This record gives sequence, structure tokens and C-alpha cells, in this order.
Amino acid sequence: MAVAAGLLSTAPAFADKAAADRCAAKLSNDARAIYVASAPLLVKGADGRAVVTDQTRSLVLSGKVSHLTAAESAQAAAECLILR
Repeated sequence: MAVAAGLLSTAPAFADKAAADRCAAKLSNDARAIYVASAPLLVKGADGRAVVTDQTRSLVLSGKVSHLTAAESAQAAAECLILR
């Protein structure tokens, strides 16, 4: 998830929620769950890495995301989240 952190820390100045949602529509179910859980928490000044990590951990512990693919799914979700 370190790469996700790097991606989230370099968010573009002109965010495009529609583009992010189109990107998320193409994600796997696990990655989409992470995207949906993280997106509302990524407000100005939020630590994107911490948000995605915390949401991924929560989804894994609740059995909604596989621990075997959690890191890969978080990375995929982060690639869409940076578009927001």
C-alpha cells in the first residue's frame, strides 16, 4: 500500500469526480469496495494513505475484502481515488 500512498499524495490540482467514478466502475469488487469506503473520507487535508489503509483493514477484518488481494485492491482503488 506504500505505492497507493505515493499516488494519493500527488493528487491533481483539478480533481474530476466523474472520471474517478468511471475508473472505479472498472475495478474488481474488492477494489471498488475500498474506493467506495475511502472516497467520502478523502477531504482536503486528509491523509490519503491513512484513509485507504484504514478502510482496507476494516474491510478485510469484516470479511468484505480478501486479505489475499487487499494490497493489490487498495493500489487499484488508489489509482482511481487520485482522480477525485
